[in-house]
Amino acid sequence: MNATLSLDEAGRLVLPINALRLFGMKPGDQVRADVSPNRIDICPEPPVVSEGVIESGVLVMARQGIPMDAAAAVRADRDALAERSLPR
Repeated sequence: MNATLSLDEAGRLVLPINALRLFGMKPGDQVRADVSPNRIDICPEPPVVSEGVIESGVLVMARQGIPMDAAAAVRADRDALAERSLPR
C-alpha cells in the first residue's frame, strides 16, 4: 500500500484509516520511524513483552491487548506435529 501523507499545522503526520486497519492499530499505539536522508519508514512498534508470573502453579502472562485463543494455538501445534509424524 502506498499513500501520500501531509503534515497538519502542528507538524504531525496523519495515517490513512486503511493503513491503521491494515496494521490493526488504534489511537495511542506507538510507531517507530526509521529516518534516512531521503526516506522515512514508519512501522508499528511491537508491544513490550513483560515477564509472566506463576500463580498457583500456572504461568500467567501480562495482558498485551492482542486477542489470542491459547487453546486453539495449542491444538493447531499438536495437529501439525501429529500430521508430520503420520506415516505416508
